[in-house]
Amino acid sequence: MSDGLTAPAARPELLAAPPSGGARSAWLVVPLQAVLVVAGFTAAGLAGGRLWYKLWDVPTGVVADGQWYTNEAGLRDDFQGVAWYVTIAFLAGLVLGMLAAWLCSRAELVTLAAVIVGSVLAAYVMYRVGTHLSPGDPHELARTAQDGDKLKGALRVPSWPPRGAFPFGALLGLTLVYSVSIGRAPTEPTATDGFTPASPYAPPPPRS
Repeated sequence: MSDGLTAPAARPELLAAPPSGGARSAWLVVPLQAVLVVAGFTAAGLAGGRLWYKLWDVPTGVVADGQWYTNEAGLRDDFQGVAWYVTIAFLAGLVLGMLAAWLCSRAELVTLAAVIVGSVLAAYVMYRVGTHLSPGDPHELARTAQDGDKLKGALRVPSWPPRGAFPFGALLGLTLVYSVSIGRAPTEPTATDGFTPASPYAPPPPRS
């Protein structure tokens, strides 16, 4: 029987790593972040549609022989509506894409999918809100109007490429943040910073 104290045998349950709730919480946090990203883009599309209509100068024209005619200023205002749509949608998508990439860093693929879905939905909502607030299509109204009647133009984006400004800006913002974040060193302390942890299986020191 030795007169020294020996270290008690380490129990397997003590040597096992403690259960971590990180994996369990990720199943709740990641979907919640994706829902918030889509909701944020949708709200931005709603606000963007209202802003689009507010900044647009409504063109006017005259009805003649069932057709709606506008002058050069009206054509310029019509083009201005497309320009405002592209500007607002691109900037909003760029900012939201950067925020989504910066704040939702747990799962990049889920964030990417949420940004794509949210930006497409935002583009649709923005277009629908803006066109809903604008007057009706003057070309359709001119068919039943009398000659000399003045009609206002309609807010529209006639071609598909400008409607992709929202998703394009969002993906660009996401890419910019991800490209800057590549190679960034982790800030969490490691187990070897300043000391070396003792192994639970190390033999006891020799007795003198």
